[in-house]
Amino acid sequence: INTNTAMTAERRPFRIDFWLTVCAIPVLTVLLGLGFWQVERLEWKQDIIIERAERFAAPPITVREITGADLRRVEHRRVALRGRYLHDREILILNSVRYGQTGFDLVTPMVLEDGGSVLVNRGWVPRAWPSGQVVRRRPAGIVDVTGVLRGSGKGNPWIPDNDPKRSQWFFADIAQMAAHAGLKDARSFIVKLAPGRDENGYPKGPHASQKIRNKHLEYAITWFGLAAALVVIYVVYHVKRRE
Repeated sequence: INTNTAMTAERRPFRIDFWLTVCAIPVLTVLLGLGFWQVERLEWKQDIIIERAERFAAPPITVREITGADLRRVEHRRVALRGRYLHDREILILNSVRYGQTGFDLVTPMVLEDGGSVLVNRGWVPRAWPSGQVVRRRPAGIVDVTGVLRGSGKGNPWIPDNDPKRSQWFFADIAQMAAHAGLKDARSFIVKLAPGRDENGYPKGPHASQKIRNKHLEYAITWFGLAAALVVIYVVYHVKRRE
């Protein structure tokens, strides 16, 4: 009797669980889709990294060489500036973090020696900056600096809108900031200062970095790994069920 029972168990057909399959197929499709999407994002991000590295390595250009139509083509290029800061019109962008400490990005208008003006992101300052309780570096007179060209825009959709009337700034909107600072001839870009020598006081660098987070390969491996785990669990379940 035991032998016949064992033979019957061995010959039992492999039956697929209907409801488990109905649930597993959409989940597997989503996991594979997310994995392939991250592979596409990986290729896209690598192209951006290469392009920015090439632009950053190119020789600095001057403001005279930049026109409105050229901005997208020269964004992330280095640019040399010569002018005078308007420290009394500086703007503080909230929620900037440096080594775990919250503070601001300091944006100061600069009147260019060649005419016109430009907004300059001079770097990070702590929360105590407005009260004057820290050493504040505010160069006077004509200065020469080098920075990186950047455009306007939110970093992500969860960043709040700026409130110029209350002087609350969460991201760099060049048109808004230029109007708030009373600049009628401001350039349509912002210059993020390049790293300088370590000095006492604030703002602190490095201010400009071409490092871009690129974890899409890790994300792709994670999604494909979950898809593989789902397949293994599905098969093991049916094998155990048959036994």
